[in-house]
Amino acid sequence: MPRLVIASHGLMAQGIQSTLELFVGSDRPITYMSAYVEGQLDIDQQITEYFQSVEDNDQVIIFTDLFGGSVNQKLLLAANERPNTFLVAGFNLPLLIEVAVSDEELTQEQLTALIETSRQSLQQVPLTNGENNEKSKRETQQPVVNEERDPAAVAVDDTQLSSSAHADKLMTTLRVDERLIHGQIAMVWSRALHLDGIIVANDEVADNEAQQMALKMAVPAGVKVLIRPVDEVATILHDPRAYQKRLLVLVRTVQDAWRLTQKVSDFAEINIGNVGKSVNGEKRTLTQFVMLTEKEYEALKAVVSLYPHTALQNLPSDKKLLAKDKIKE
Repeated sequence: MPRLVIASHGLMAQGIQSTLELFVGSDRPITYMSAYVEGQLDIDQQITEYFQSVEDNDQVIIFTDLFGGSVNQKLLLAANERPNTFLVAGFNLPLLIEVAVSDEELTQEQLTALIETSRQSLQQVPLTNGENNEKSKRETQQPVVNEERDPAAVAVDDTQLSSSAHADKLMTTLRVDERLIHGQIAMVWSRALHLDGIIVANDEVADNEAQQMALKMAVPAGVKVLIRPVDEVATILHDPRAYQKRLLVLVRTVQDAWRLTQKVSDFAEINIGNVGKSVNGEKRTLTQFVMLTEKEYEALKAVVSLYPHTALQNLPSDKKLLAKDKIKE
C-alpha cells in the first residue's frame, strides 16, 4: 500500500490525523508533519528523517496544505528526484480517505481521477430558509441527494436481472449504527463491502423528509439508497432480486435489528457498529463504541441467539469481536 505524508503549516496536520483516524484507524502508514510549531522538530529535519526511513521502492504520496507555500516547496525539493513519489498541493478529507484506504499502489491516472472526484464533494449545501439559498439550490450542478427508487430498485437493476433469479443467500450486511448514513459509511464501509445499495430501516426517518435529505447527501456516487420503515425493509429483502446485490441495511438500534432478524433469516453478517452515545440513562459498555441500555442488551442477546456470529466492529480495519463473548446470561 502507498505511504502517505500529510504536511502543513502549524497544527493542521495534527487535526487531520485526529479526524482521519476516525475513518481509517491508526494502523495505516501515514506520517504527519507540522511546520513552524514550537516544541517540534524543524520541518527540514522532519523531511530529512522521513526520507531516510523509507525504501527507494516504497510509493510515497505527499499532501501539503498550500500550493507554492514553504512546506510545499521544501517537500518538492526533497522528493523531486525520488522514484514512485507523488506530491499533491491542497487536499480535502474525502481525498485523503480514498487514498488512505487503498491497499494497492496508485498510478498517476488513478490519483488524478481521485483528485477530480474529491473536488465534487466541495459544494454549497442548499438550505430552505432564504432567497439566496433557493437560488443556490437551482444553480447547483451536482445533485445533492440520490433520487429514491421504487422499493425493489435499491436491490436490483430491472433491466439486467430476472425477478425469478435467486441466489442461495443474501449478500447483505445488517449494521446497527445510531448515525445511520454518515462519513464512515460513505467513505469506508461502502468501499470495504463493495456496495450496490444502502437501505435505511427506520420508522421515524422514513416519515421525515428533512432527515432523509440529510442522510442521502452522504451516499457515495454509484450507490443506490432507499429509506423505508423496518417492516417494509424485511419485505424488500425477501424479493428474489435482492439476492443479486451487495447491500448494507442500517438500523439505529439493536431492537430494530432484532425486529429484522426475526423476519430475515440469512443476512451475510450482523455488525454492531456504533450505538449508545446519544442515549441517556444507565448503560452497559461492551466496547468504546457500543453502550447498551438494558432493553438493547436483551435485544442483542436475542439477535445472537439467531446469529451467533454477530460481531462488534466500528471500522472494517478493526478486529471483529463476537458479541456472544461480550454478553452474559
